[in-house]
Amino acid sequence: MIESAEPGVEDIILGTLDDAGPVRPLLCRVLAERDPDRDPRFALRHFYAETDGPVRRWLGQEVYRSPWVWLYGITRLRRARPVERITPDATHWLATRRQVAITALGDTADPAALPPVVGRLRDSKWWVRSQAAAAVRRLAWSGVRVTGASDALLRCLQHDRQEVVEQAAAALAFPALRERLVWSRASLMPLAGAIVDNALDGVVVPLAPLWPGEA
Repeated sequence: MIESAEPGVEDIILGTLDDAGPVRPLLCRVLAERDPDRDPRFALRHFYAETDGPVRRWLGQEVYRSPWVWLYGITRLRRARPVERITPDATHWLATRRQVAITALGDTADPAALPPVVGRLRDSKWWVRSQAAAAVRRLAWSGVRVTGASDALLRCLQHDRQEVVEQAAAALAFPALRERLVWSRASLMPLAGAIVDNALDGVVVPLAPLWPGEA
């Protein structure tokens, strides 16, 4: 559906959202993928309306702090200002909030998301670091120039958690960073070195899909 050129396909999708039930997030994501500059109200209205009072407005803010933000494709909608709204949670005291924020920022395809993501490559929690490296990978796949993440990713190769090393090596295996990965190989411990060798051969840990249509 994302690449469909059939006449009226978007009107059909928009017309079915209210009654779409459990497939509504997927349909909203498809619309966001088709046109990132679309007015975000088609998705946000399922969470809040500005005139519906404080509770609904609170729910509208909470969508940026949950997986709904990428399941509905809100992370892709430029006019929803996802980087601006999500970045404050990247330094939240609660690790789960940081992890969700970094996952969402990685899905924005916005160069402005890179600095807060890079900051979490030094996080005190290993799973947040791992998610930050995965976010760098997603940004790179979206065409964002990620060379500014290289130093922090190289430090992650020294981490004692295999998950962090695997995601960092996979991010560094991108062509723009590959030379740094080759350069780092000689100074690594055996396990990290084996992971890097695999990454250089094109064998990397897969990214967990964020939504059903993600390749």
